[in-house]
Amino acid sequence: MSRYKLSIDIGGTFIDVVAFDVDSKVLKAFKLPTTPHDPAQGVIASIGALDAPAEAISDFIHGTTLGLNAILERKGAKVGIITNEGFRDIFEIARGSLDFVHMYRFDYETPKPLVERHLIRGVPGRMDFEGTEVTPLDETAVIEAARSLHEGHGCAAIAVSFLHAYANSDHEKRAVELIRQHVPGVEVSAGALIANEYREYERTSTAVLDAYIKPVLKNYLGRVSDGLESQGFAGRKYVMNSSGGALTFSLAESEPIATVLSGPAGGVSGALYVARATERPNVLSVDVGGTSLDACLIVGSQPLDVFEASIENFPMLQPIFDLRTLGAGGGSIAWIDNKLLRVGPHSAGAVPGPACYGRGGTDATVTDAAVILGYIDTTNFMGGQMSVATDLATAALKTSIADPLGISVEDAARSMFSVLISRTASSIKEMMLERGLDPSEFAMLGFGGCGPLLAPMLQNELEMPELVIPPLPSVFSAWGMMAGDLTFSDAASVLSVISPDTMIRFRDQADALERSSVTQLREKVGEAVSPEVSFLARIRFVGQEHTLSVPYLRDDSAETFFQRFSQAHLERFGHTFENEAEVVSILARLVVPTEKPDLATPIAPSTTLAASRPHRMFDQASGQMVDCEKVSRDALVPGEARRGPLLVIDEGSSLAIHGNQTLVVDGYGMISVRRVEA
Repeated sequence: MSRYKLSIDIGGTFIDVVAFDVDSKVLKAFKLPTTPHDPAQGVIASIGALDAPAEAISDFIHGTTLGLNAILERKGAKVGIITNEGFRDIFEIARGSLDFVHMYRFDYETPKPLVERHLIRGVPGRMDFEGTEVTPLDETAVIEAARSLHEGHGCAAIAVSFLHAYANSDHEKRAVELIRQHVPGVEVSAGALIANEYREYERTSTAVLDAYIKPVLKNYLGRVSDGLESQGFAGRKYVMNSSGGALTFSLAESEPIATVLSGPAGGVSGALYVARATERPNVLSVDVGGTSLDACLIVGSQPLDVFEASIENFPMLQPIFDLRTLGAGGGSIAWIDNKLLRVGPHSAGAVPGPACYGRGGTDATVTDAAVILGYIDTTNFMGGQMSVATDLATAALKTSIADPLGISVEDAARSMFSVLISRTASSIKEMMLERGLDPSEFAMLGFGGCGPLLAPMLQNELEMPELVIPPLPSVFSAWGMMAGDLTFSDAASVLSVISPDTMIRFRDQADALERSSVTQLREKVGEAVSPEVSFLARIRFVGQEHTLSVPYLRDDSAETFFQRFSQAHLERFGHTFENEAEVVSILARLVVPTEKPDLATPIAPSTTLAASRPHRMFDQASGQMVDCEKVSRDALVPGEARRGPLLVIDEGSSLAIHGNQTLVVDGYGMISVRRVEA
C-alpha cells in the first residue's frame, strides 16, 4: 500500500487538496466546494474523495482561517481578563494612535472591544521591570476572579496578563496553574507565555485574541481529528502557522493565535520555495481565491515578515508573514455606488456563489464577468466537475450593472475588470513603494483559483517584466503547506544596548532560550526531535520606538552585529545613524525538516483536456474580442515560446495571455509570461 502525505487548504469558495504519494513520488490534486455551515465536514469529505484508504495517510497538513474569521466576524468565545490590581483598564485604553488609513477620518469609530470592562479583574501581585517580586501574587484572589468570570458571567476563556511578565513570568505561570486546577471548564491564555516581550497592551491584546479563538479552534480541530480517525486515519496531524511552518494539532490548540493566517501562509511558503529553487530572489506572490487576494513580498530570497501585526486594530505579537489582503477574488461582487462602479470587497462565497454556478446567486461577480469575456473554459470547468452557465452570468451583469449604467453586458464585464485591476495594482504599488521597492525589479508569482486569470492583467498594469505561474496553481497554497517544515518559535526580552560587554550576556540569553525552546518543543510534540535553531534579534536605535529584525549569529561581535542592523536600517529607510542601538528581544526559530515533494515531482493528471481548440476572448492589449487558441497546459512544450492572445487551461484555473505577452514553459512546468515591449 502506498503512503501519502495530504495537505488541505480551506478557502472561501473551495477546499484545495494535494496528495503526495511518498513511494511513487507522484502528486495528485483536486478541489471540492467549501461547506460554510460546517468547515470540518468538507475536510472530512475530502479524505473520502482521495483514491486511497485513510490508514494510508501518514501526514495530514491543514490550513485554515477559522480563527481569523472568528475575530473578524466576532464569533469567538466570551473572554475575561485577569491582570494586576489597579491596571484593569490597560486593554481598553489601548494606544492613542490611529492607522494611516483612518488618520484623517473624523467619523472613525474604533472597533468594539473584545472584552467588556466588567469582565476585567485586577488581583494583588506585582513584579518590577527587572523581574523582582514587589508584591506576592494573591492566589485566592486569582481563583475567585476566575470563578466569577466563568461561573458568574459565562466566560469560556480567560486571558492572564501581568505587568513586567516579560522579565519574570512566574506570576502568570502560577495563575494559569491555579485557574486550570480550580476552574477546569475554562480555557486560559497568558501573555508572556505566548509573547514574552515588553509592552503590556500589546501582550495583553495577544493573550485576549488567543483566548478569544481558543475554544473555537479547539472544538474545530477536535471534530476534524474525530472525523479522520473514524475513517481509519492514525498518522500525524499538523496545522500551518502564520509564518510558513507547521504546528502539531496539540501545539495549535495550545496557542491558536499562531494559526490566524495559516491558509495564506501556505501560499507564501510555496512561493518562497519556488523563488529559491528557480533563483528568483525578488518575487511578489499574488494569491487570488474566490474571496480575497493576498500579496506578499520576497526580497533577497527572504519573505518580508513582521513580529507585530494587527487584526481589526487589535495588535498581536507573533511572527507572521507581512501579507496585504484585499477583497478581490473570483466571487467579488460588483455594485453601483451613486452611479460609480465598484467591485468587492463583498463576496458571493461558496454559497450561493457566482451566478454562473447555478446555485441561486444573482449578483454579478468577477467570475461571471470572466465567463462573458471568454477567460473561463465553460466546457470543462473544474475538470468537468462543475457546469457553468453563460446565460446566468449574462443575466446577472445585465440586471446589476449594464442596465443601471446604460451600457452593454460586454462593456460591463470589461469595466469590472478595469476597476478591479486598477484598485488592486494601486494597493500593491503602495505596499512596494512604502518600502522603497521598484515593481520592475520583481517577478510576480500568480496562483490560487483566480491567480492565473488576474495576474497577466496585473502584470501589464504594474509593468512588471515577468509573471510566473507554477504547476497546480489553483491548489498552490496546499502544495506550499506540504513544502513547509515543522516549526516552533519562542522569544525573550533583552532590552540591552549593543556593546562588547553585553554581547557575552546576550549569547548566554540565546543559549538559555534555545534550551527552553527545544525542551518545550519536545514536550509538545511528544518526540525527541533535534531541530535546526536560528535566531532573529529585534533591534532599534536608542530613542526609537519600533524595531527591525536582523539575524543573530553566535560568533557575532558587537561591531558585526551593529553593522548588520545598521545596513538593514539603511536598506529599509534609506538612512542610518551612528547612535547606540539596543536589542529589544530575541526570537528563536526551531525547524524540524520533513519529507516533501519538490518542483520536479510529477503530477498525475485527473482529467484529459483537449490539446487545442478555437476560442474567443477579450484581449486587453487590443481592447477588443478576438479569435484565439485554447490550449491545455499539458500540451505546452518546454522551451517553446507562444505569443498571445491565448487561453491556457488546466483542471482548476485559466490563464489568459494577452496580445502583448508571450509565454514559455521551463523543465519544471513553470510558465514564464513576459511582456512584449513596444
